[in-house]
Amino acid sequence: MLRSLGTCPEVADGSVDVFHFLDGGPGGQHEALRAVIEQSGTPFSEIVARSYNYGVGRQLISARRELLDERGYDRMVLVEDDIELNPTYLTTLLRLSDWAETYADVGTTQVWNVESGSKDELQPHLDQVELTHRHFVTYCLTKRTWDAIKPMLYAYEQKFLLKKPYSKRPHYRIRSFMRKHLKTGQKTPDGKRLNPPKEAVHNPFPSIRWRSTPTSQDAITSLALHVAGLHRITTRVSHAHYYGETGVHCTPELYDFMGFNDQGWWQWNTAPTSFSVRYKDDQGRWLQSVYR
Repeated sequence: MLRSLGTCPEVADGSVDVFHFLDGGPGGQHEALRAVIEQSGTPFSEIVARSYNYGVGRQLISARRELLDERGYDRMVLVEDDIELNPTYLTTLLRLSDWAETYADVGTTQVWNVESGSKDELQPHLDQVELTHRHFVTYCLTKRTWDAIKPMLYAYEQKFLLKKPYSKRPHYRIRSFMRKHLKTGQKTPDGKRLNPPKEAVHNPFPSIRWRSTPTSQDAITSLALHVAGLHRITTRVSHAHYYGETGVHCTPELYDFMGFNDQGWWQWNTAPTSFSVRYKDDQGRWLQSVYR
């Protein structure tokens, strides 16, 4: 991830600030990780090392709070440590974010997707974007969107993450929390909207199953976006590769099941300068996406 991040011109020329958030507690390995970061040669602004174990949920919520609420940034790009970026990654993502900001009903943007195909098959579609509910392994979040969704994220953090380790969060209580918020209905943002056809829009959680619905902070982020009436969009063609087969939330079996083993991962030399939205596949069927 560090090596690929360093190939993005926005990092090399310092036009974006890079922050590394390191969780603490047993197994934190701060000194070893600092050495890896510093020896990589990839420029960075700061290493934020936690003094104890926050857990995945609090770590990610806190990073957004610190950058957008406390440090005054107008947007942030989250990159987890099991993503390899194309040199065009940040250029494409920031252009897409600028384009999306003209629509009041677009929330997050990303240029990572699971779209199979050869390089020749995918290259003609570099400018296409579509709605998504895919994982939040890397995406761009603006302050406008954060302000719309953070009340639910902060309530989730306060109720469920402060007194228990993230791995022991109370799943049933969180699912009850999710059901309650789903019942409030969707808001309609004011202003010019992308306003996709209703056939193309899907609830990330059409039902809340007591034993299986995800209860992660990513799930709550997706729910908060839905309730706020905000869409997630991604480029059809990926500018990054997710290789995290083994981790807190993934196994090789789950990696295959989710289709990550079929990512069309190619190196692109140019970034699109304009975007068009597709709502149907090449056979004319409505695209569908649920939270995964």
